[in-house]
Amino acid sequence: MAFNNVLVPYDGSDHSKKALSTAVELVAALPDAKLTALTVVPAYRVETAGSFHDVETQGGVPAGIVEYDQYKQAVQLVLDKAKAEQAESIGDIMAPLGERAIIDAIAESSVVEGIVEYAEKHEVDLIVMGRRGLGAIRAMLGSVSYGVLHSTDISVMTVK
Repeated sequence: MAFNNVLVPYDGSDHSKKALSTAVELVAALPDAKLTALTVVPAYRVETAGSFHDVETQGGVPAGIVEYDQYKQAVQLVLDKAKAEQAESIGDIMAPLGERAIIDAIAESSVVEGIVEYAEKHEVDLIVMGRRGLGAIRAMLGSVSYGVLHSTDISVMTVK
């Protein structure tokens, strides 16, 4: 089975770097395939990013009503920053793929739901991910990997 649309959830951990390198090798051998490295930004980072310049906050969270356009702009600023940081971190790894390499970021309260929804929306046919990441519960064996495996019908490859 040939995979044409590969997704790598990327969090900066050694396991996600290994997964990305593995996916680049796989996609490089498939001339029609593309690879997306996705960072899922926790939704709370948007709220605490200090992007609400004219809104009173309590503990980093807007205390009043935020205009939709203002919130949308704040989210976009956080995502643009995440993509820029990701591009700086992994651009060299993805360079052999040229235009077939995509770097993206989304904001989501659940990392697992974010990955699965993104994969389904973008018609991904393979998710390549590290078995462990930078999650808060490092002792658990890949809680995000486990969650993705059990939440989608898309093929998932875990990389050690």
